[in-house]
Amino acid sequence: MVELKQIKHFVAVAEELNFRRAAERLHITQPPLSQSIKALEETVGVKLFERNTRGVHLTKAGEAFLGESLEILRAAQRSVSVARQAAHGEVGTLRIGYSASAIFSKTLTSALAKLLADRPLLELQLCEGNALLHIASLKAGKLDAAVLRADLDENALTGLSVSRLGDEPLFVLLPPGHRLQARSSINFSEIASERLLLQPATQRTFLRRQLETLADKAGVPLGHALEVPDIGSMLCFVDAGIGITILPASAASMAHSLIAIPLADEGSSQPLLLARKVGNPLSEQLKRLVETHSS
Repeated sequence: MVELKQIKHFVAVAEELNFRRAAERLHITQPPLSQSIKALEETVGVKLFERNTRGVHLTKAGEAFLGESLEILRAAQRSVSVARQAAHGEVGTLRIGYSASAIFSKTLTSALAKLLADRPLLELQLCEGNALLHIASLKAGKLDAAVLRADLDENALTGLSVSRLGDEPLFVLLPPGHRLQARSSINFSEIASERLLLQPATQRTFLRRQLETLADKAGVPLGHALEVPDIGSMLCFVDAGIGITILPASAASMAHSLIAIPLADEGSSQPLLLARKVGNPLSEQLKRLVETHSS
């Protein structure tokens, strides 16, 4: 059977094409290196090197064996890396829940990008839903972390660790040329006559419930609202002049062709939270990265 040590010896000689230099590179003396190569050739059953007065050269078989040997060494190194990462909780699956209006947070996405760059073997699973669903999934062990834009009481978060990513004020998104585009802020009552684009009520998102509360306080009926299933479609519809919408700051920042104006009503700003179950090394690392990017 071919040993990994023999593979390392063979590659060193094949790359140096000189037994003395290969031995120095391997920090061994030349005789045991020659014996190792001889034993390898006997095991493989073919000559891997031609040795003559002009030096050392690979045979055709040696050239073919070199390519396979390099792949074996790379695989062995990957195995060592995986084992070390697993020992530090850096390999596995990280399950993150998010709401459609919360995933745009640059603090979160920057932290995820850094986490995946540092741990390329990590598998990331994303689950979209509302805050109440994600809290239940966290407590049931179906999620490792969730990013929530919600004003939740302490009882709802019992048993979870929560990090604040910042505040997410609401912005009114208008198409260019809209009658309100020059305003520094807008009150909900001022858009009573507009067609408002909202997330479907059946999704039970915090954003939808928040806008219903703000509309009720402002005395604005939502009977003319148009329900749109996703934020990307909302932005396209606003750009087309079909209606206007109201989104958190992070989502509004993605609408480069639209005009974003702060909503002035009290209660329009709510916290963005990272909730997680304690004890998961991957979610612990995500928490540290989130705190780094939010500072």
